[in-house]
Amino acid sequence: MTSTTDSTTTVDPRTATTEQLPVVPDPRALLTVNGVDRPWAADATVESVVRDLLGEGAPAGATADAGCAGPTGVAVALDDAIVPRGLWATTAVPAGARVEVVTAVQGG
Repeated sequence: MTSTTDSTTTVDPRTATTEQLPVVPDPRALLTVNGVDRPWAADATVESVVRDLLGEGAPAGATADAGCAGPTGVAVALDDAIVPRGLWATTAVPAGARVEVVTAVQGG
């Protein structure tokens, strides 16, 4: 049995060094945001996930509430539990977590 580390080198995994083996990403180093897998960072918080997701694309007219992180009209669930806005900055998002970010849309 052989393993290919690049397009020109074939390595026998039984005798290969660690550096010669292909890198397999750790599935726990991901989080799922609105059904899409994203890279996870050890310092991830609900606030950082919302900021990364919405960036400058927050809902039109959305502003931060006084003393609270993030734009108005946004709700977040972490592994099916609603996270109060005042806790976004201090709520850690563990590897493998499921995050749902919902924005309110006005219209008719």
